Amino acid sequence: MTTSAKTIALCAAILVTGLPVAAQAGEVPENLKGTGEVVVATAGGAFEEAERKAWFEPFTRDTGIKVVTIPSSPKLLASAKLGQPEADISNINGGEVPSWIDNNALEKIDYSYFSKDTLAGLPDFMKEEYGLGSFFYSVVVAYSTKSSGDHPKNWVDFYDVKKFPGKRTLPNCDLMLYGGLLEGALVGDGVAPEKLYPLDMDRAFAKLAAIKPNVGRWWATGADAPQSLIGGEVDMAAAWNGRIITAKKQGAPLELSWDQSLLQYDDWIVLKNAPNKDNASKLLAYISRAEAQAAFAEAIPYGPVNKDAFKLLPKELVDVLPGGPDIVKKQIVQDYKWWVARGADGRTNYDVAMERCIALLTQ
Repeated sequence: MTTSAKTIALCAAILVTGLPVAAQAGEVPENLKGTGEVVVATAGGAFEEAERKAWFEPFTRDTGIKVVTIPSSPKLLASAKLGQPEADISNINGGEVPSWIDNNALEKIDYSYFSKDTLAGLPDFMKEEYGLGSFFYSVVVAYSTKSSGDHPKNWVDFYDVKKFPGKRTLPNCDLMLYGGLLEGALVGDGVAPEKLYPLDMDRAFAKLAAIKPNVGRWWATGADAPQSLIGGEVDMAAAWNGRIITAKKQGAPLELSWDQSLLQYDDWIVLKNAPNKDNASKLLAYISRAEAQAAFAEAIPYGPVNKDAFKLLPKELVDVLPGGPDIVKKQIVQDYKWWVARGADGRTNYDVAMERCIALLTQ
């Protein structure tokens, strides 16, 4: 699945709201001001609309630098490898960054433009050499409130077919990583979250094989999970939080649990030989500020990576955002570095898992 398609799948159905002036307030450092432009590859749709309202338009207003957007596509990596990037920066899943590094397609993030307060608000794993955290999202256990009896609250419940009978929906092999398929299976089999990595593939696929008869649908897009619940095809689902929250706001009888949910994130990257590298660095420093992060969270329900942003948001919103102060205590951070690690044969853990997943689902 391409980065743009994945991001669109996550974001397309989410409504963008207006932004309170307070969330966009804050003095802008002089070192972020300038002229010219910065080109951003983005997924379009509601996601880009949120970016424009929360980040791009205020950035231009406050710095004088114009933001130009182009559609994200697989050609972006190829253009960066050639040293002729179509954009200066882009947003990709954190697990994809190592492959871009391997292809010599990235510039290092220039943190010299970031204020001390901004850097202090970003977790260490959000400040990598070639990747800067953009936003948080999560795979959660969700269910239909129309179904009778108790409802699953975590992966242990989800995989307990005796205590919680009914059909489930899980991500298919293409979305194995982004849908947290192996992690959910292992935690559901009793693996303690703090001992989850390195993933025990044998144990994970044994658990998936056991639950396979109880899976009513292997979802291929983010919309599949809530649709399966609403249509009564399944009783419970592994799903992205944004999809469930949006459907619930629209009146669907759905609920989710944050217990044992998988915390995931996207990264900003600066493409190799970016023609507007300095302006790109200024934009990244600007949108990583607590005020800008809070504005984005209010525009679209994804968690801000700057922890100080939560102090600027209303409690009712903080209570439904991945990575929130109370929610994060229940969450498991997905280890992208394990997924891209290579074995003696040169294959990544992702490559091996994909082969085994396809074999399981085609049996």
